[in-house]
Amino acid sequence: MKRILLLMASLAALVPASAQYSFNGELLDRLAEAYRKGDPRAVKAVEEVAAEADSTLLGMEPLTVTAKKQLPPSGDRRDYLSLSPYWWPDPSKPDGLPYIRRDGERNPEVYDCPERENGDRLGTVTRTLAVLYRVTGDERYAEKCAQLLRTWFLDPRLGMNPNMTYAQLIRGRQTIRGTGIIDSRRMAFALNAAQLIDSSPAWSDYDRRELREWARTFLYWMEHSVNGQKELHAANNHGLWYDAIRLMTARAAGLDDRVREIACESVKPRFAKQVAEDGTLPEELVRTLSLHYSTFVLEALSTARNVARAEGVELWEMPEAQRALEYLIPYYESPEKWPWPQIKPFAQRRGAALLYEAGLALDRPEWVETARCIGFHTSKADFEAMLHFELQ
Repeated sequence: MKRILLLMASLAALVPASAQYSFNGELLDRLAEAYRKGDPRAVKAVEEVAAEADSTLLGMEPLTVTAKKQLPPSGDRRDYLSLSPYWWPDPSKPDGLPYIRRDGERNPEVYDCPERENGDRLGTVTRTLAVLYRVTGDERYAEKCAQLLRTWFLDPRLGMNPNMTYAQLIRGRQTIRGTGIIDSRRMAFALNAAQLIDSSPAWSDYDRRELREWARTFLYWMEHSVNGQKELHAANNHGLWYDAIRLMTARAAGLDDRVREIACESVKPRFAKQVAEDGTLPEELVRTLSLHYSTFVLEALSTARNVARAEGVELWEMPEAQRALEYLIPYYESPEKWPWPQIKPFAQRRGAALLYEAGLALDRPEWVETARCIGFHTSKADFEAMLHFELQ
């Protein structure tokens, strides 16, 4: 109740949510309104996440790309570095080099480069704090979110250089690769958080200008580097995530015209080519985690949609998007019936989240009901648990 009163007292300081985030702005509005009205489900979801934030997140040390022992080939600790997850030592070679691919099997050596996991945590924690701020008006959450963003992106000693040149390296192989750019979705998600705390005094005009410049520099690197040009032409989920990352970055850079251009001229034709007549995604069916990667493509489309919708682009209206969802629905309900390879369990809440968003967007109540039947079951206390309170 104390948090609800705080929300009502601070509403004037908050700007309405709009569909420009990496997640669905409509769900954020629904959460804020339900919480304000005292909906028990919304209150429970927010209070559980707030308790976790108060006990853990507010006191956490800022994450930084420089927290690593191994330096990238550049020798610059501020350059992002990660290893490609599905590549392993070759048992037929004395030194194991060059590494060979075992799709879907994660080599634990990837955790030797901590920025991959730290970047993932950054994206989750900053969005969780930002949503809590948006819903409750509690400035503590905005202040912590701002601190985390400044450290990762803007700190002159600790901040990440705006490139992904050394992302997903493969030991023993020197070829420049574009695939590592997909790691940057985690940092692009964090850019989302800055938009949500924009009304807070904790996020200054200087912060705003500097982060916009970081995003512009990163977008330029994405579109002009050899790595970026390789990923631009990827035919599978990597290509669509490349576009989704560009959209999030262009939004953070304040380049609204580029948002519409990327959505209409790249996302739409790219996605249309990836979906077969029967609704399958053939590029993903050859993977050992084919249900995961088929869903991963739609999650990229969802991310792109939620950014582009502010420019009047509704990507769920694409017939290919609806055809792909229709094909996947039975397997979201019963993953064990999936006829293609899936060597690890599939989290059904991912399918429920997609169906719920698309069902609301397209006025498809049968999809919304299916999402409710599947449910959004998670042990994590984060922004996704709050946004999907109606499915729990």
